[in-house]
Amino acid sequence: MDDIITSRANPLICEIAKLSDKKYRDEEKLFIFEGKKLLEEAITSDLEIKYIFYTEDNCDFFDNKLLNICKKIVSDGVYAKITEEKVPQGILCVAKYLDNFHKNVKIYSNNYSKIFMLSSIRDPGNLGTIIRTACAFGIDKLILSDDCADIYNSKTIRASMGALFRQKIVICEDIIDTIKILKSKYKIYAAVLENAEDIRNIKLTDNTCFILGNEGHGLSDEMVNICDHKITIPMVDGTESLNVSAAAAVLMWEVYKEC
Repeated sequence: MDDIITSRANPLICEIAKLSDKKYRDEEKLFIFEGKKLLEEAITSDLEIKYIFYTEDNCDFFDNKLLNICKKIVSDGVYAKITEEKVPQGILCVAKYLDNFHKNVKIYSNNYSKIFMLSSIRDPGNLGTIIRTACAFGIDKLILSDDCADIYNSKTIRASMGALFRQKIVICEDIIDTIKILKSKYKIYAAVLENAEDIRNIKLTDNTCFILGNEGHGLSDEMVNICDHKITIPMVDGTESLNVSAAAAVLMWEVYKEC
């Protein structure tokens, strides 16, 4: 068995602990995630893993496995320094930023038939859940405004359940401009709460794009006004709204069913 890292002042441990800060993550182009399930998903997705830190009670999991990855056994106290989990799983991975996220690429240059746009989704749990749902229903590409929650936030990663490692995503700096570009090839549907067409009455075809807005404020008037259609999800009287991740699931199912 390799030596166990027991010092919380170990230089490598101090560097890994700093990855909880977004600014440092962006500088190093590294992020962390935890648990056997996400590790297995990462391996299946060919994610480039730089380090694995694990506690002694997880040693059997790594016997003769992942020999090409740098693995470090750490004490419980050291693990507590690098984890962000309230209930640590004892396996923490450090991976390089994914190459399926792009900024300012010509998203309209490729032929995607099913696109969803997310504007100002601030809760990382909601964002991760939407990513998971998009992957499950075959959404070709997710386009995020750059003020959405951080893709590499631990809550986003955990909620995505590994779908983050596979889903194609674009992060755009100017969402209004992106909508205008997409309109040349896609029919754009803005998801709103009222004064809109019932999603059940819409005949969906290829080259569709739905836009969902912020949890509290929805889409801006400017965004809604430049879209081709306004659509809504019918609900029983007295219901104010759906959680944005639930709304996304309903709309993605409609696209999956029809297209």
